[in-house]
Amino acid sequence: MQKLPLGISDFKELQQNNYYFIDKSLFIKEIIDEDAQVILFPRPRRFGKTLNISMLRYYFSEAEADWSIFKDLKIETQPEQYLQEFAAYPLIYITFKGVKELKWKNCLKNIEDIVAAEYQKHDYLLEKNVLSEAEKKIYQQILNLEADQVHYQKSLQRLTEYLQRYHGEKVIVLIDEYDQPIQTGYLNDYYKEVVNFMRLFLENGLKDNSSLEKSVLTGVLRIAKESIFSGLNNLVVNDIFSKKYNSYFGLLPEEVEKIFTDYDLEYRLDQIKGWYNGYNFGGRTIYNPWSIINLNYS
Repeated sequence: MQKLPLGISDFKELQQNNYYFIDKSLFIKEIIDEDAQVILFPRPRRFGKTLNISMLRYYFSEAEADWSIFKDLKIETQPEQYLQEFAAYPLIYITFKGVKELKWKNCLKNIEDIVAAEYQKHDYLLEKNVLSEAEKKIYQQILNLEADQVHYQKSLQRLTEYLQRYHGEKVIVLIDEYDQPIQTGYLNDYYKEVVNFMRLFLENGLKDNSSLEKSVLTGVLRIAKESIFSGLNNLVVNDIFSKKYNSYFGLLPEEVEKIFTDYDLEYRLDQIKGWYNGYNFGGRTIYNPWSIINLNYS
C-alpha cells in the first residue's frame, strides 16, 4: 500500500518516493491555455497550493524538469502542443512561506536572502558574456546581501531580463505564499512598509515585462487591488468563488471516495462527509487534503 504524503509538498519527492497521489496534472494544461499572463490563486491553507506550484516548476523548468515524474499521468495523454511546453523555459521559483519576522528590518533581510538564493541558482550568468559590468556589480551585491533596497525591489524584473537574454526564451515566474510577509507585517505593525516593498517587487517584475512568459502566484489572502496589485493590469484572480480551476485545489468527493476505497475505509465515508465537506469552491464540494490524510493516519 502506498504511503500517504503527510507534509510532502514537493512534487518530485512525492513521485519519486511513490507516495499516494490524486492526479491533478491537467492543471498544467489549464495554465498553458490561460490567456492571462499573471494568475493568482488565493486558497485556504492545506489545500495543495505549494504542491501544485511545485508540479508546474518541474514541468516547465528547463533546468529542473524530469519527465519520469510525469509518466502515466493525465498530462502525458494530452496533444503534442502541451508536451512541447515541457522543459521549455527558464524559470524563477520563489517562496515566501518562512517570512514570519516580528520586525520590518528582519523581514526585509529575510526577503533579501530569498532573492539572493534565487540569484545564486542562476549565477552562471556572471560567467557568460550576457551582463554588462554594471549589471554584474549589482548582481554580485545582491548575492552578497549588500545591495540597496531599490535593487531588491527591481530584482525580479532584472533576473527575468537576464535569463531571457541568455536562454533566448521568455521566463516563467512562480511565487508561492506571496502574502506571507504581508500577513506578518499586518500582525506586527509594519504593514505599510512591507506592502510598499511587495507592490514594487511585483509591479516591477510582472507588469509590462517583455521578458515574462507567464507567472503563477499562490497565497491565502486576496490582497485588495488598490493596495498591492493596483498596477497589474495583466492579472487574473481565481479565488474560491471561481468555477475555473475549482477542481485542482483540494479533493473532490469522488477523489475522497477513491482514497477511502483504496485504503479499505469505505465504512468511514458517511462520517467523513459529516465532518469535512463544508468547503465550496466555485459551486463544487471540496475536501481539505490535510484533514483527509491525517484521518487516514489516525
